[in-house]
Amino acid sequence: MPDRVDALRSTGRLLDVVVGSMSDIVFVLDAECRYYGIWGRWLAQHDLSAEDIIGKTCDEVWDSDEADFFREVNEQTLRGETVVFERWFDMPWGPVYYQTRLSPLYDGETIIGICGIRRDLTDLKQAEDTVRRERAYAQRVIESANVMVIGLDAEGIVRLFNHAAEEATGYSHDEVIGTSWFNAICPADRFPAVLGAFRSLYARSEGDSRQHTFRRCSESPILTKSGEERLISWMESELPDADRRVDVVCFGIDVTESRQHQEQLEHLATHDPLTDLPNRRSFERALSRAVARARRGTSSAVLFIDVDDFKLCNDQHGHAFGDAVLTEIARVLEGRVREPDVVARLGGDEFGALLEGATVDEATVVAERMRLDVQEMAARRGVDLDLSIGVMGLDASTDYEHVLTGADTAMYASKRSGEGVIVYEPEST
Repeated sequence: MPDRVDALRSTGRLLDVVVGSMSDIVFVLDAECRYYGIWGRWLAQHDLSAEDIIGKTCDEVWDSDEADFFREVNEQTLRGETVVFERWFDMPWGPVYYQTRLSPLYDGETIIGICGIRRDLTDLKQAEDTVRRERAYAQRVIESANVMVIGLDAEGIVRLFNHAAEEATGYSHDEVIGTSWFNAICPADRFPAVLGAFRSLYARSEGDSRQHTFRRCSESPILTKSGEERLISWMESELPDADRRVDVVCFGIDVTESRQHQEQLEHLATHDPLTDLPNRRSFERALSRAVARARRGTSSAVLFIDVDDFKLCNDQHGHAFGDAVLTEIARVLEGRVREPDVVARLGGDEFGALLEGATVDEATVVAERMRLDVQEMAARRGVDLDLSIGVMGLDASTDYEHVLTGADTAMYASKRSGEGVIVYEPEST
């Protein structure tokens, strides 16, 4: 019998030590809702002792503003319910967020009090509030950004779609979220290269843990809800530590107009504004490339073309009429060449043509047809015009400067002789 009593005492002391060491607050209320016992390191941490609390009601221990609340939850528990609640409390040492669990305390079938466990969640709650505020701030930034913000998972499903993206695409947030980016906005059948580039981001070798990240800049088209194609400049970043709902976040700017303007400027820099043919600079670049190809064995031919009696046409009919004639001559010359060939306006009433892969004989035939077409066009307009054309072949022995002088020499020889088409014959050495 003494051994059993000692064991029970020892067990009771051990229980006191265990409960007293807990960071949670463990307490017991009697049927009158007075503290019968309270344990936990919380007491010592706040310079309290159990004697300060035992025998007092909740109303006496806690703020009087909480009296009605504690009366309600205590009554629920004494009726046999288990009650769990979380709330802030104003303590002498500052605001504290507690989670409390109240359970009925039974003696057989009779409820004789309440057993409670109270856990301090202040740090966790403050961290949650900080995360919530940061998320709310980030969401406000995303929504107020004047760039498209798109979030895609590894399957291309849209998980993030801000207001700027709605304005750019014409689709609402609800229409897009949860759908594939490659359905309506960037349809795979219309822009297969975009889908291929996206898939390449996830082409990892076996055993790759995906711990590395990527950041990539690219340009790709989208299709708006109205069916208009727009060009978007993207900056894309992977989110390797995300919850996988968003794997890639893409920031996009619509550059359609700026690219069109850039292309227009580039076109103006390389083309004649009147005829829209390539200008002299473009022609000379094409000629330089043709000379390089000729040295590698691919021959070509070049035509230098001058419009005879054009000044007289201008003087008689005016510059507007003359400009219209030059424009029509440009179209006639273009109509006599193939797709890879180049026809350019070299200045004034002079034109050039580069016939890729053509022999001198073939180029001569083309030149004669150009003359006949221009003569017919001029006759329809009531003027008398002809072409003087110099022809020169490009072969492995040809250098760039020789082409410019040789074709030009042949053209002026044609103009002086009136023969129409003259082939440049290099002087024998």
